[in-house]
Amino acid sequence: MRKAVFEWVTLLTALVIVGPFVGVPLAMLHSPSGSPEATSLTSTQPLLGIGFTLVAMVGALVAGWLGSKTVSRGMGMTAAGFVLVWAAARTGAGGMILRDASSASGAALQMTIEAAILAVPALLLVTLVHKVKPVEADDSVYPLTECRCGLLEGLRDAMTSRGIQIVLAAAAGAVFGSLFASIGMMKGQGLFAGFFAGLIGGAAGGLLLAGVENPRPALAPYIGVVLVMIAAPMAGSFYHGASLRTAAVTGELIGPARLVPLDWIAGMLLGVPWGLSWLASSVKDKVETKRA
Repeated sequence: MRKAVFEWVTLLTALVIVGPFVGVPLAMLHSPSGSPEATSLTSTQPLLGIGFTLVAMVGALVAGWLGSKTVSRGMGMTAAGFVLVWAAARTGAGGMILRDASSASGAALQMTIEAAILAVPALLLVTLVHKVKPVEADDSVYPLTECRCGLLEGLRDAMTSRGIQIVLAAAAGAVFGSLFASIGMMKGQGLFAGFFAGLIGGAAGGLLLAGVENPRPALAPYIGVVLVMIAAPMAGSFYHGASLRTAAVTGELIGPARLVPLDWIAGMLLGVPWGLSWLASSVKDKVETKRA
């Protein structure tokens, strides 16, 4: 009963209070042409835009902390993801940004730089939400869906041979997910594609993560999605070349390039744990933990 109450409290806090609040400043960003189709670095106020995005991540951390502490780490990730869905929804769609920009390739480069700037805060958010110990938790087992390491520890574990394999598998899954799910140029399609990229990326990384004893490279699936987030805009630029703007207008823009950084991050927070959970329900992985 207590958990059921706090599940509703957490979801309502994320969806009705924190999410809308952190989305308002991002809606104030505009492109040089005056269009609302913009992200932090493609807007006329890039530093302010990055600041607004980091504030949104802090809001996601607050909602995630509430969910992790009162219910479970999975609920914490869901709450954090829903907050950033609100934030992402108030930014522009990738295709629309490329259409509007004076230089489509320049806008793609700006989104790549933005993704690189937000990569570490995004991974830090994942580790901080998972670091919170739920009120009712059995830390004698280390579920496949959880990532109890710190950021530096997670990055180090991901640099092992198995960790690199998991990163590459998750990245391949994220590419496939975004290609498969991105069937339109509208903002909602970008958000759905981000979630599906995280879902398939998490499941693909989890295939190699299952059965790995502690210390396990639990952050590796998230790193794989983040690497695709960084590469996606420039991949679209290289793939389409001088026809990048035309591809954005005609709808032929490749799927990964249709997402903006916050689409990827929100999708990662929601999708990767769901993908890992789906896989864990099949493998019944319960590894005894030596570190919380």
